[in-house]
Amino acid sequence: MYQESVTSISKAAAAQVELIEKSLPAYIVHSMMAGAYLGLIVVMTFLFGGAMYQTTFEPLRGFVMAAVFGGALSLVIVAGSELFTGNNMIMTMGMLSGRVGLPGTMKVWTWSWVGNFLGSILVGAMAWQAGVLGGAEALLGAVGGSKMSMDLVPLFLRAMLCNWLVCLAVWSNFQLENTSAKLIMIWWCLLAFIGSGYEHSIANMTILYGANVAAPGAAGVSWAGMGYNLAVVTAGNMASGILFMGAAYYYISSSYGFEWDWSMDDNVVTGAVSDD
Repeated sequence: MYQESVTSISKAAAAQVELIEKSLPAYIVHSMMAGAYLGLIVVMTFLFGGAMYQTTFEPLRGFVMAAVFGGALSLVIVAGSELFTGNNMIMTMGMLSGRVGLPGTMKVWTWSWVGNFLGSILVGAMAWQAGVLGGAEALLGAVGGSKMSMDLVPLFLRAMLCNWLVCLAVWSNFQLENTSAKLIMIWWCLLAFIGSGYEHSIANMTILYGANVAAPGAAGVSWAGMGYNLAVVTAGNMASGILFMGAAYYYISSSYGFEWDWSMDDNVVTGAVSDD
């Protein structure tokens, strides 16, 4: 059970390490794309939400924003890019299966986070300079201030719950073959994540940057608060991606008696046998 998905994910992990070794700039650009894609949808989400904020449509705002945000991970997966939070699961499976080592895993996590940050800030800065955040200033200030001033434990737990859902969406991408089915699963997982108010480190990069430039006087908004949020949320995202998805599904798969036999010389699968 799950052997095919774990094999595909482990190959994806090895491919990322290989790209970093061959061309780190190319890998950073690939990661920037994921941050930019999330940033583009964050801007649209907050423009829609900002138009409904403190109006008669306020009760519907959360659902509308959650429904729209599914486009973020859809772009990441369908277009192709490297998202740090999904890589928490991917690299864990790759490492447990023996496909990649800890040094390669740490490189992927480090550089995908850096690339995501650069792409997110780039989109946030462009949107601000383009003048499109004007309708979202009040909402950015309110949401950003709340995120930056939240206590550590609830912030960490919301981050764990968030990446559980994000990694479920990524896992579903490997489980399913039909593109429409993949997009539906991505939409449901992100609807749950945004609708529940969970915390995603990469999405927060654009949100908190936008709050600092568009609503610098809002309660709780500061650059230090942005740093605090990203540090705690990154740790929480990693915890659930590694434990609840990467390690958990690998453990379930390996418990069926599936043995992994990797050739690290040519970096391909040489064989896999089952006890059945």
